[in-house]
Amino acid sequence: MATLEIEGAERGWLATVRAAEAGGVMVEAALSPDLERQLGSLLQRLLEEPFEGSPLGARRDDDLLYGLAEVFGRRRPLLETERVFAYVHGGSRAPSEAPPIPGWDEP
Repeated sequence: MATLEIEGAERGWLATVRAAEAGGVMVEAALSPDLERQLGSLLQRLLEEPFEGSPLGARRDDDLLYGLAEVFGRRRPLLETERVFAYVHGGSRAPSEAPPIPGWDEP
């Protein structure tokens, strides 16, 4: 199952977020309870913003996580006094490896 990993420029890993079955997202693990509350507020604001013609929160599953990662990359939001970024771990859109060069296995 894919997760959205959120990291800060200063502290490194801050939280792991997953797509909730009923829609939206759920903070699965966070560095602290206070950080979890602040992150929940930030995520709620981001989910309400338009993204590619519709609210980001209208997406589901991996599409929602990838959309959030893209928004984090574009906006570079502040959490407390730290810039945060996010990436999807274990998603279905993992880049495929380039095919090997023809003849790579020949003597």
